[in-house]
Amino acid sequence: MRSTIVFLLISIICFRAQSQDVMKLEDVIQLIMENNFDIEIAKNNIEVAKNNNNIGLVGGSQSTGGTVSGGNTGMLPQISVSAGSPSSPLGIGQTVSTLKYSDPALNVSGQTLTNTSYAPSLIGTWYFFDGLKMFATKKKLNRNEELSNIQYRVVVETTLLTALTAYYQMISIEQYIKSLKTSLSLGEDQKKLADQKFKTGYGSKVDVLQTQIDYNNIQSQIIQQQSLLNDQRIGLNNLLKRSVEVEFGVPDTITVDTQPNFEEALEKTNMSNNSILASKKTIEIDKLALKEFKGNRYPKIGVTGNYTYQRVTNDIGLQRLNENYGYNVGLLFSWTILNNLTTNTAIKNQLVQIRSDNIRLEAAQSQERANLYKAYLSFKNNLDIVELEKQSVQLANENLDIAAKRFAQGVSTYIEYRMVQQSYEDSQFRLSQAAFNAKLSELNYLKAQGLLVY
Repeated sequence: MRSTIVFLLISIICFRAQSQDVMKLEDVIQLIMENNFDIEIAKNNIEVAKNNNNIGLVGGSQSTGGTVSGGNTGMLPQISVSAGSPSSPLGIGQTVSTLKYSDPALNVSGQTLTNTSYAPSLIGTWYFFDGLKMFATKKKLNRNEELSNIQYRVVVETTLLTALTAYYQMISIEQYIKSLKTSLSLGEDQKKLADQKFKTGYGSKVDVLQTQIDYNNIQSQIIQQQSLLNDQRIGLNNLLKRSVEVEFGVPDTITVDTQPNFEEALEKTNMSNNSILASKKTIEIDKLALKEFKGNRYPKIGVTGNYTYQRVTNDIGLQRLNENYGYNVGLLFSWTILNNLTTNTAIKNQLVQIRSDNIRLEAAQSQERANLYKAYLSFKNNLDIVELEKQSVQLANENLDIAAKRFAQGVSTYIEYRMVQQSYEDSQFRLSQAAFNAKLSELNYLKAQGLLVY
């Protein structure tokens, strides 16, 4: 009764798997690009870099740094309106005055005096030359935006590799479950045969019990593999930002679409590997920052203009009204000749930073070449293993067919048959793992070349 219940459970699981929608490879890629949390954050980083890359944030003061801060000069003029200050506010004021003179008749006691003051102004300033620093800053913003796109591709690569690993692991497990179900069907036949032999006096109770034990063991393996399959499905659903309860199936085969070629792959790695591209882009950014620092050595030339209106009234005094308005235009010129060698120090440090960046680029190229070579060898070897395991499965199938006939004819014992059946199950498991390992090494091989994300 227990074995019947387990068999029904496995049958229900298999029926559910067959009735589920099959998720294709393109479905995984589309969902991961649309829904994954890390990829969404990376997209936002691109948007921030794009927002920062505008001429309104270019330029600045005669600072020693090369940072973009949206200072008061740059490619666009700065226009402001002012009216009043803490020391001279805009509005109405009252003053209570008490005055005493030598002639008491002239004394003033507690007189309230009212005055008004209006002084709005419109000011425009534009520095059209700052040692070409603004142009270097604009180019640096362009490179920062390009770097954010490379960093986005790195996030997509890492996330996609994780998702595809789970996806192909599910296919591998499904392949193994399929082979175990074949063993289960054969085990059912062997149980019946052992029972018939025992009842007719040609077999032993040992074979009857052993066939049931092995049959239960295969059932247990199927349930264990189904549990592993569920783990991978839940993990993949989480990466795709879907409910973990969503059921779906996968294709029944793993296909490898690439052939290993190290020389061609190495050339593509040098051109397209994202870690290498990011290192190169960082060097470009730091060289532009060096130009910003050097721009601080030169004078700044600009134009300025303002229009001011001022009106002041007083209740007493010789001047009851003071009204002025008009405009001013002119050139601006400033040149920091000596700033405690701060600019020179910044330039020297930036040159050291560029040297360090070149070392990092060399290290990245060396590391990615090593990653490529390891992926290439692993890919090549795993393809060979797949071919060997295919041969082993073919031989195991043939051997199992012969062993089944020998046991049915009474030429061999069940123990001998079970050893052959176990060899068949092992070969099926090795083939499913070899196919998964070959696909995983192919993905790493493509990732090293920067071809995993187009």
